[in-house]
Amino acid sequence: MLPAQLRPLTLGEILDGAFALYRRHFGTLFLTAVLPMLPVVAFWAAFPLFARGNPEQVAELANLGGWLLAPYTIPATLLIWGALLHQLSRVYLGSPTSIREGYHRGVRRLLPLLGATLLAAVLIGFGLILLVIPGILLLIMFFAVGPVVVIEGRGPIEALGRSRELARGAWGRIFGVLVLLFLITALPTFALTAAMGVGVAASGSGAIAAMESPWLFTAFQAFSVLISALTTPFMSAGLVLLYYDRRVRSEALDVELAAEGLASAQ
Repeated sequence: MLPAQLRPLTLGEILDGAFALYRRHFGTLFLTAVLPMLPVVAFWAAFPLFARGNPEQVAELANLGGWLLAPYTIPATLLIWGALLHQLSRVYLGSPTSIREGYHRGVRRLLPLLGATLLAAVLIGFGLILLVIPGILLLIMFFAVGPVVVIEGRGPIEALGRSRELARGAWGRIFGVLVLLFLITALPTFALTAAMGVGVAASGSGAIAAMESPWLFTAFQAFSVLISALTTPFMSAGLVLLYYDRRVRSEALDVELAAEGLASAQ
């Protein structure tokens, strides 16, 4: 059956639809986003137990901890992203999903997603160095790399070209949606950073005071993981809806699926 919402969407409908998916499936999406990050929370929870010395030494330990965690946090983040994209695609098209199913798909597409993300990041980063504007254009061009890899099962290089095709003729619209999604998901992070700044100011003199109180640093890391688990599903929902909107507009996906549904019913 063709989902009623699979049609061209306005910018407001994309945001409303993302919020609706987020609310309706909050438990599944939140747990999917937070469970792989629990080891990271546990690591930083133990940080104050071995963070000793002056503030500079504590800062060095914190930096070292970040580097030690990177081999885990990078694939874990991509696993979460892939799982969420799959889950949101399923529920948007009217099919059931689960945490286990999301992780299964995320694991299967982890290496292609890593390759595509690295390629896109390098190109966008290089573009940003070249007077910023080329980087923004590449960011728009590669908006659908994640959905293409996870939902369509394509490889990294093919996903870049596929995303460019979907972006053709809608660069301004895609940029507007991406900016709004970023601003909405960034607000909680800005609030946490502001609260952290107030706490640090109350404790003493700036970042030095934060490092003199490793528990404050640990609390910041734990809340950062929580906020990411709360905001990443919404950002992913917006990308999935934007991806399907572009497929409907450029490929008549809704007509194609409707025809397939009629054929299978006969």
